[in-house]
Formats: sequence, structure tokens, C-alpha cells
Amino acid sequence: MRQLISLAALFLTPFLALSCAATSVQTFANPGEATQAMVLAAEAGNQDEARRIFNSFARSSIQRDKVYANLFNAAETRYERGNGAAAARILELVTVEYPAAVAAREALVYSLFVDRAGTEAPSEGQTETMAQAIAAAREASGQRSPWVDLAATQVAIDRGDTSGARAEFDGFLQGWDGQPADLLPYVEDLDRYLQTH
Repeated sequence: MRQLISLAALFLTPFLALSCAATSVQTFANPGEATQAMVLAAEAGNQDEARRIFNSFARSSIQRDKVYANLFNAAETRYERGNGAAAARILELVTVEYPAAVAAREALVYSLFVDRAGTEAPSEGQTETMAQAIAAAREASGQRSPWVDLAATQVAIDRGDTSGARAEFDGFLQGWDGQPADLLPYVEDLDRYLQTH
């Protein structure tokens, strides 16, 4: 019997150690390390874990500023590569943790637009997610943003509101400086669509 208890202890000890390690709070040496962990969690769709890491690390205003810059750069890198969905998941975290950051709200709209631009039709819930992000960005800023107007054009088209889409697209054209040039083919597609509908 004693031998069975010893064997049980021998087999259970590694599992208990792993269990304790899994529930311990991870610490980070610098904002870059913490940001990487947040990015991985956010990209995987685990916003709760990303927020837990944020709250365990970004306590001072200096840390918060560094984490903001790193998260924003990580999102920007992803949408520049055409991965709007990953960028949007990162920016969702940013807009929750930094509610007054207008640039992050507009970048979230742009990321959602990049994700939508890569498909022929919106996925389930995509139009409403974009519409909510657009409303939040417009509420946070007193100035019109061409990125928000462009995304709003797409939302109106997806909802079948052609006149609303034309009004949004006109606003976009008035504020757009032609950059980034990668958007031009999609802008031309929207223009053709609106001229023929």
C-alpha cells in the first residue's frame, strides 16, 4: 500500500507542478515582451487573456504609453500586410484599454475595412461590427476621417443603401490624399459600383 502511495505521488507531482505553473501570473521584463504576449493572445481571439496581461504589466503611465505604441505598431504591420482581421483584434484591445485614443478607433475602422475589402461579400456580423466601429470613431472625433468615410461607404453598400453610400464616398473623396496607393484599385471598384447602381 505504501508503495502504491509513493507511485501515485511520483506520477502526480509533475502534473501538480504544471497545474500550479499554468495558473501563476506571468511577469514581463519590458513593454516589448509584454506586448508580444498581448498580441499573441489578441490574435488568437483571447481578449480576456490579452487584457489580463495588460493589467498585470501596464500599471504606470510610462508603461502604458510604451505598450500603446507597441500594440499600435503591431496592428499597423498586420494591416499593411493585408491582414485586417489580426490588426482589428489587436486594435479591439487598444480601444478598450485606451478609450480616448481617437487614432486607435480610426485604425480599427481601417483594419475592419481592409478585412472586408479582401472578400466579395461580408461575413456574418461583419457589417454590424464595422458600423459599430464607425459610430465609435465618429463619436470620439470632431473631425471627419477619410478612412471612416470609406468604411462607411462599404457598410452602406452592404446594407443596400446606395444613396447613403454615395454621400459617404463623396466625403471620402474630399478628404483623401491618394495614399496609400494600394487602396486605389478598391476605391476605383467602389466608384464603378456607385456609378452603375
